Amino acid sequence: MFSKATKQAARVLVAVALMWLATRGVVWHDVLAAIVRGTPRWFAICIALVVIDRLLMAWRWIVLLRAVEQPPRVPLSRLIQLFFVSTFVGTFTPGSIGGDAMRIVGTTRLGASTSAAVGSVAVDRLLGIVSVLLMAVLGAALVGAKLEVFWLRFALLVSAIGVTGALLLLFDSRVLAGLVRWAGGGRFPKLERWAQKFLSAVRQYGEHRGVLVGVVAASVAVQALRSAQAWCLGLAIGLPISGDWYFALIPFVVLAFMLPASIGGVGAGTGSFVPLFALAGLLHEDAVALSLLFASLGVIGNLPGGVLVLVSPDSNIALHPPKT
Repeated sequence: MFSKATKQAARVLVAVALMWLATRGVVWHDVLAAIVRGTPRWFAICIALVVIDRLLMAWRWIVLLRAVEQPPRVPLSRLIQLFFVSTFVGTFTPGSIGGDAMRIVGTTRLGASTSAAVGSVAVDRLLGIVSVLLMAVLGAALVGAKLEVFWLRFALLVSAIGVTGALLLLFDSRVLAGLVRWAGGGRFPKLERWAQKFLSAVRQYGEHRGVLVGVVAASVAVQALRSAQAWCLGLAIGLPISGDWYFALIPFVVLAFMLPASIGGVGAGTGSFVPLFALAGLLHEDAVALSLLFASLGVIGNLPGGVLVLVSPDSNIALHPPKT
């Protein structure tokens, strides 16, 4: 119905509109002043934490792929290249969807089966969401006494439902199969076939629970690092809130970044800082400064993929398949 260009333009407009709504009335001079007063030492610590979280992200995806990959295996060096290039591409796509798609296409072109490629990326994303929700539960518990009872209960309820649903989808094929039948009802056979293929790819991990536990632990560590990064940014620019607020609120910020209404970090993700950190009593200008710095960290973390594209043309295997 609509061209890809039209859809992309609409997403950009939505992202910009959300950012405008969140920042209207903000004094930009104060925002810039907050950023400029930042302490270089804390910024350096933030970048070091970004390096660690990217390495953990690469590790968990590769471990998931190796668990179901059949010989001959894709060389580790090519997988690392593909991971970082895909994260760079994800910077410019809604909710990093483009990065996930590139990883699937690139992995299959490197010789992995479609089932292994789809399964590794899908489970990686699914367990990533589970870890964010788990951190949200922990964060709500940390600041429970400071939040209104309604918001505490709401956060715990949404997080608990999300974690339970994601784990059921992963470990109980009857849940997703039932949803497919209910949604399709035989009216959308093509959609149902694709859903069944997705189900089969995910269900490969039913007997690899040790791998899944390790990936969940790594994913929780990644989310903890994200909260720590935001805390360090807050310390860098002298924000007057305690560290527990970052661990309570950043998981919800990360969920907002996953929405298609965020592109390159601008939109729902950055816009969510203002209403969320208002709960901690943070001024709008300080919240906007924190949001821009946090989004910048994401861009910095994705830059190695851009460097790989420039210095190693064959690293972009998803867009330029090898000649036969």
